[in-house]
Amino acid sequence: MAADAALCGISSRDFDIQLRLYAPSVLGDGRTRRSFHSLYSALRPQLIARCSRIAGYTEDADLLANSSLLIGGGKARRDFTVQRADGSSVGVTFGLVQPSVGHLYQSRVHYLLSPRADTFVEVGCYLQGASRPFTYLAFSVCDRPGIVEALRAQGVPAERTNLLILTRALGLSDAARNLMSFTIGQAVKYVRTIGCKYIVTAFNPLLGFTGSALHATNFQPFATAPVAYCYDAYGNYLTRRQSVSKKSDRRAGSYRNLLVALGTDSATRREIRKVKTLEHLAEPAAGRPAAPRLSLDLADLWRYRSRLEAVWSAKTTHPSYALEPPSSKGQCGVSSVWLARRLRQQEIEATYCFGSLRFDDPAISSVDHHCWIEIGPPGDSARLVVDLTVDQADGFEEKVICRRFDELTRDGIHYRPTTRLSVDDLPNDRVWSRYTRLEESMRQKWGIQTLHDSV
Repeated sequence: MAADAALCGISSRDFDIQLRLYAPSVLGDGRTRRSFHSLYSALRPQLIARCSRIAGYTEDADLLANSSLLIGGGKARRDFTVQRADGSSVGVTFGLVQPSVGHLYQSRVHYLLSPRADTFVEVGCYLQGASRPFTYLAFSVCDRPGIVEALRAQGVPAERTNLLILTRALGLSDAARNLMSFTIGQAVKYVRTIGCKYIVTAFNPLLGFTGSALHATNFQPFATAPVAYCYDAYGNYLTRRQSVSKKSDRRAGSYRNLLVALGTDSATRREIRKVKTLEHLAEPAAGRPAAPRLSLDLADLWRYRSRLEAVWSAKTTHPSYALEPPSSKGQCGVSSVWLARRLRQQEIEATYCFGSLRFDDPAISSVDHHCWIEIGPPGDSARLVVDLTVDQADGFEEKVICRRFDELTRDGIHYRPTTRLSVDDLPNDRVWSRYTRLEESMRQKWGIQTLHDSV
């Protein structure tokens, strides 16, 4: 294993994490006894391929993060410096991480190689002169009611509107001692400013994680949750969201993650310290619950359209329209992704659709390549169609549509999807890179939303 890790250019610890992540794909239900040699031989080709991929991208990230400044190690200090072994110091800054950079870290450097489509805010620490963060944290809005219920069962007044989930954390190679706990401490201060009172995260001890950085920042255990290992037809590991979107067979085993929580101020930290027992969460039901039959607020949709329109640019448009004057044409994909993510935060599950838009009225032009979102099962004629860029159709007077599919068909407006993607599928679609540019422009223009406003 040590020789293979060196061959891949990855640390023995990171190689071991991948081995532990993939061992269940060979062990199955554990009833069949296998020698370690047999297990490792079966996994070795995939481990070398996966670890080599991670190592290659990590090397690029190290270069842009100025990781060489910390060769030999160091210790983060409260004055935003890292003291090196030779007594010299390196400056450190804490700040937001752009979505495009966060996507690269999640999809290519993090051990899961699985970007979260519902990432809400991303932060990290930067070494002096670096363009990429040396440590990285990503937070999402809570999408598992059981987490809130487990906290409330122990007297902690948690709500979706005051809680964030720490979903991804990584430090690049040769990380300075305590720099991750330093980053967590700064992140706590930041998320508090956007309305977050509690942070929850989980780690899997079977993968070799000890939670030392979490312990150092006073996270408190409060629950366990079942661990389910799932792999696709090619043997690649699938996260819970990936397995749901791909409709893969995902079965929880007897092993459990440990869930820990932290208050972001003195009052909430006292509440967390009162927790003395562990709740035991059940495996979430297969698939997401059907979206409630509700009508969206048209005023909100018009407000979204106005804000999106203010940041549309050649960087966010489809390449086919890059040379045309700015308009809604070519902006349907990124706008639909933005809206689908926004609705998920409100617990409304939307489907991203790509296809054509046709009209019975010959005076209105058809749109051969168009994107929109739908809410409801694909076979339900009463499903809701939401289109923030319908004015791409020359001759059509409306800019925004939010109507039932059967009503639109009756009025001679025909949405014909050829591709349907869940929100969790979107980071792997070609539209995602343009969406991250849109999101960056939205934040620059309109700022970061508070947690309460988002959900």
